[in-house]
Amino acid sequence: MRFAQLWRGLRVARPPLPPEFSRPGHGEFEDVAEHYDRLMSTVPYRRWVDYVEALLRRHQRQPRRVLDLACGTGRVGAELIGRGYEAVGLDLSEPMVRYCSSQYPPLPSAVMDARSLALAPESVDLVVSLYDSLNYILEPEGLLGCFQGTYVGLADNGILIFDLNTELALRAGLFTQNNLRSREPLKYSWKSYWYPDRRLCRIDMWFCWEGPGGPKEFEEVHYERAYPNAQVEQMLATAGFSEFSTYNGYTFDRPTSESDRVFYVALT
Repeated sequence: MRFAQLWRGLRVARPPLPPEFSRPGHGEFEDVAEHYDRLMSTVPYRRWVDYVEALLRRHQRQPRRVLDLACGTGRVGAELIGRGYEAVGLDLSEPMVRYCSSQYPPLPSAVMDARSLALAPESVDLVVSLYDSLNYILEPEGLLGCFQGTYVGLADNGILIFDLNTELALRAGLFTQNNLRSREPLKYSWKSYWYPDRRLCRIDMWFCWEGPGGPKEFEEVHYERAYPNAQVEQMLATAGFSEFSTYNGYTFDRPTSESDRVFYVALT
């Protein structure tokens, strides 16, 4: 492997934002889709769902029909099905959705843009979107559209649970990381850049697969937007949610200025 080239994209100067930056899903989660579950092999999906269920108990909700929004390869949705929920998944990335059927149990899923959901009215009891998926919606009107579409799809006593990376996390270089010294067959090197005037974080991602069929190099560029808590809560209210709460990531504590991840719970 050409280690001298690993850091070629990790420039000190911020790269310019391309014209298509506001198009969610443009070039994201495509080449990496077939390697995504390996990349996320250390992620504690079961504990994530444990926390979701703890939030459900705290807010006295007992959903049956669940939508895993921005489901990726379907690991969260599969975990929910394994616990007895009737879960389906939606994601903008067709390559990621392709792998939902390979989970155990498989997650029924389809391709749909979260900004313009076409859910049947009152068709689900819970919508869950984890791991800062909604940060990928880069324009406020898109996030508002997501909340409005979600509200239509939720039944009476429905609940929406999602998390967002805070500005602190995106500004501090959360995504600047690599595993170049590991023995994993999938090597990666990422560098993030913060654009304060647009509240955007750009992540340049370099990968090299050294497993069967390799070596194979590919790159992706991802973007996340930081949303102030007050703005998110105003959007939820505009969408019609009657009550909402915020929590510091994976706790029942209120978020603080030091929080890097905030969970939102919105009730119909």
